[in-house]
Amino acid sequence: MPEIFNSVLFFVVAIGVLITFHEYGHYWVARRMGVIVLRFSVGFGPVIWRYQPKNSHTEFVVSAVPLGGYVRMLDESQQEVPEEYLPEAFNRQPLYKRSAIVAAGPLANFLLAGILYGLTFMIGTEGLRPVIGTLMENGLAANSGLMVGDEIRTIDGKSNRSWDEHHFYLLDKIISEETVVYGVENDSEVRIVSVNFGDLEEVDLQSSSIDTVIGMYPATPQIRPIVDRTVAGYPAEAAGLQPGDEIISINNSPVNSWNDLVGLISQTNERVLNVRFSRGGIDQEVLLEPRIVERNGTRVKQIGIAVNAEQQLRDANATVNLRYGFIESLTRGFETMWSTTALTLKMLAGMVTLQQSADSIGGPIAIAEHAGKAAEAGINNYLTFLALLSVSLGILNLLPIPVLDGGHLMFHAYEAISGSPPTERMLIVANQIGLFLLICLMGFAFYNDLARIF
Repeated sequence: MPEIFNSVLFFVVAIGVLITFHEYGHYWVARRMGVIVLRFSVGFGPVIWRYQPKNSHTEFVVSAVPLGGYVRMLDESQQEVPEEYLPEAFNRQPLYKRSAIVAAGPLANFLLAGILYGLTFMIGTEGLRPVIGTLMENGLAANSGLMVGDEIRTIDGKSNRSWDEHHFYLLDKIISEETVVYGVENDSEVRIVSVNFGDLEEVDLQSSSIDTVIGMYPATPQIRPIVDRTVAGYPAEAAGLQPGDEIISINNSPVNSWNDLVGLISQTNERVLNVRFSRGGIDQEVLLEPRIVERNGTRVKQIGIAVNAEQQLRDANATVNLRYGFIESLTRGFETMWSTTALTLKMLAGMVTLQQSADSIGGPIAIAEHAGKAAEAGINNYLTFLALLSVSLGILNLLPIPVLDGGHLMFHAYEAISGSPPTERMLIVANQIGLFLLICLMGFAFYNDLARIF
């Protein structure tokens, strides 16, 4: 129940922030263009909160259904407009002003994404040092000349300080099948290695990580099976295991790392485990019965202990802390926003041409689940999630589908070319088609959500 509550809470926060920023883009530009805004709404349906400042035409409201929002402007097509207010009506504005107001919402989402990414760089992130620890035999990295022990200093001339720093950049290059130039150092020897992603026969980015696609993994020390905490109500707590205990063996099979421990627990057929551990230099034993739980549709055995892998990696000098100044953070933030936008557009084009699976399209359930998990993982993960969602919302609204901002811009383009706006009949038919397409898209997203659950 707490997980569901967190997912719903952080979903509402995420959607609220993104919709508010999107609609504020429309509102801000409309006011700068001299257009009267009658209502600024976050959400649809019945109004649950409203506020209208004195001497203002605008009513600010929060509505019951938090899956969208709108800015309603003074417009002769929607209501009768007094003659003295006609110059401030939306429909009386020149085409460039109307187009700017419509485009301002999606552009606000891209702006927000750049700012959010920039905040993550300012806050700072901890990552693994960019040292190659494992190469897949006959993988792209190995065949290109990269070697175990290489520290990746630059990628296409861009400085690289951690393993994951340029993952968005690499994703774009993988989809484009371009060549990337690595600058690496190994035992004071500096080399330049070119990796051509066009040599990849087939890439499944839905189920494979970037590391798997390239065929290389970071150097990481083994995580020792030292208990950092026990989970309340699980067998380890009931058996008396405590923080600081180091697991030595499971059913007389030696445990040298956290991976050994997880593997032995999951693979054993024994109902009861004999767990031998060291506490203060003294070996002790306990008997406990693992609990079977379901994780992402798979039944796994757990005893309810956790290790502090991050601290062990820090102690082994295997991580670096990345934090940048204000200007560099914003620069990197908007570079990441641009890479994410380009990548999303390429993925979308791949879905349209049936070269990419559409299974990754998610609806409210998937978004809520990811929101909860991102928030649990820390503020930077949640900000990154918001930035990704903001880019997706900006792109979605720019699609040339009537009823979306992109559809309105399509009508404006028609007006610019033909010299006159679409007829009322054309608008009605186009909006009906657009609404149908939007319902189909939402239905498909819901289907994917339910398919993941069941």
